[in-house]
Amino acid sequence: MLIDNYGRPWLKLRIVVNSVCNYRCIFCHFEGQGKFLSRELSAEDIGFVTSVAKDLGVDDFKITGGEPLLRKDIVKVVDEISRIGPKDLSLTTNGYFLDIYAEDLLSHGLRRLNISLHSLDRRKYSFITGVDALNKVLENIDYVSKLGFRQIKLNVVALRGLNTNEIPMMIRFAAKYGFVLQLIELMPMGEGFPVFARYYDDLSDIINWLNKHGKLLGTRKDLHNRPLYEVDGVRVEIVKNYNNPTFCAGCTTMRLTSDGKLKTCLYKEPVVDLWPYIRTRDREGLMKAMIYANSLRKPNFVEGSSGDLSRIRIKVRIGNLVY
Repeated sequence: MLIDNYGRPWLKLRIVVNSVCNYRCIFCHFEGQGKFLSRELSAEDIGFVTSVAKDLGVDDFKITGGEPLLRKDIVKVVDEISRIGPKDLSLTTNGYFLDIYAEDLLSHGLRRLNISLHSLDRRKYSFITGVDALNKVLENIDYVSKLGFRQIKLNVVALRGLNTNEIPMMIRFAAKYGFVLQLIELMPMGEGFPVFARYYDDLSDIINWLNKHGKLLGTRKDLHNRPLYEVDGVRVEIVKNYNNPTFCAGCTTMRLTSDGKLKTCLYKEPVVDLWPYIRTRDREGLMKAMIYANSLRKPNFVEGSSGDLSRIRIKVRIGNLVY
């Protein structure tokens, strides 16, 4: 296991498998990489990288994008990672294509799903995602709930004045299926940067509500010291990353970009280019590059830091409603 200079182990690898998406979410950070990159790792490339990472003690892999289910070979990608025998293999998706791929993904080793569901109101969902697809996604959620995945999480980015009043409704929806609910703080990254001041919510009101209506179970020490709550039988995870030294102190993750670079942090550079070693299947060279990347890891937010929330406020209209 690799430990960085701040005592944090590297346990998890987020794998960005493509740089395209069929949604246009107003807050998308695109995993800190560019859109429409010219080079894309093959399924075999990804399998090679994950096998080396596993040798270094990384045993938890999450597939993301873009929208990963836009890759025609996404089942092969899952199969390549599954072959190395990871402790955990999950995938984050907007849910649009789950009716096509979910069964094959499960049969090839995928065990967990994260499904983005930022509103249960059709107009709000369409505004947030840029796609009028709520009904289709809800049908797909109902479908995959019966397939036997070990765990399904609903990802909700909290947007002030837009969807934060839906949290009790989201909890009831998650309870219906036995899902985990993950509430995520808006990040001033990518598309989220210009709308940050308008929609940023520090989650304090939500946390107060959770304390009143549920109970604190503890924190996820293996992943950003995330607080865990239980409300009406539903586990609720809080992803409060912005200007949060506690979150950074518990970081155990790096990101593999879709063109073969290793990002030490969503918010910052540097990145280490792994492509020369991937292309030539240089196992020793790749291992050394990963060890070097781990040595560059450092918290983005530290005690005493402060965030700048001064951005232009924007009004938007959804039907007859103005936000």
